[in-house]
Amino acid sequence: MKQTAHSFILLACFMGMSITTSTTFAATSEIGIVMNVEGSLSAKGGDGKLRVLAGRDKVFTGDMLFTGKDSYARVKFSDGGQISLRPTSQFKIDKFSFDEKQPGKDAAEFNLLKGAMRSISGMIGKRGDPDSYSVKTREATAGIRGTKFGVRLCQGDCDDTPLPDGSPISDGTHFDVLEGTIIVKNSSGSQLLNQGQFAYVGNANVAPTIVPPERAIRVDIPAKISLDIIKAGSENQTGKGNSAEIVKTEAVKAQTSEAGSSAAKAPESKQSTGGSGENVEAAPGNDSGGGGGSNAPAAVCPI
Repeated sequence: MKQTAHSFILLACFMGMSITTSTTFAATSEIGIVMNVEGSLSAKGGDGKLRVLAGRDKVFTGDMLFTGKDSYARVKFSDGGQISLRPTSQFKIDKFSFDEKQPGKDAAEFNLLKGAMRSISGMIGKRGDPDSYSVKTREATAGIRGTKFGVRLCQGDCDDTPLPDGSPISDGTHFDVLEGTIIVKNSSGSQLLNQGQFAYVGNANVAPTIVPPERAIRVDIPAKISLDIIKAGSENQTGKGNSAEIVKTEAVKAQTSEAGSSAAKAPESKQSTGGSGENVEAAPGNDSGGGGGSNAPAAVCPI
């Protein structure tokens, strides 16, 4: 009888350990992969640990990504979506969930705390709930479906990037749409944006407005960032180490640098608190941060 009870206890302990291990794995399983880095890219995980990232390294839910000065990076997620980051940017993966067999559980929630990014949406937002994909800044939330768009957040760090007409860039969130349709919303109104149009959101108390090209900025990413770089020394399918390999993928051929860009590198600044209530952290190895006031965020929704 004692032996049976002892065996039962061991079995229960083993099951408990299995459940714990499974839960931990699910919580830390990768959701995306770094496809290209020019310069430096680092991540601060949800556990607070810092990692230096290179091509083919994994990213996880809860990661805060930091690009260094003069650095660009591109990440591809498990649903096929991609984000490209410009220099001195801070981008957080707040939530990500994708199961090919369960569209109802799709979720992708990102937060641009500093700098600029370009997005190509994947399966999330194209199936199931169209509001399952969002990119947030201190003034706005971009909800998209089947869209290619750019976002630049200016917080006193865009003075070195004049607009095409020579005037300075105003603080706030700037949008450009390469493909698809979005609606920019906040508490003061909404504005429809189609392909080739630009919008500006100064704060949540002023309605979003369309701006003409000569008064707009577009987030451009160098064409070389659209190349998938496989890390040197990685193993190929035969199990042998190979040298660095560059492969173009169909999914990123459209993501090339646009002529006439006025987007430029944002200078680094001291740590501060972003207007959305999120702390804009100093990037690992960089003296970068953000700032600016805030109100409740606006919203950008798909058509």
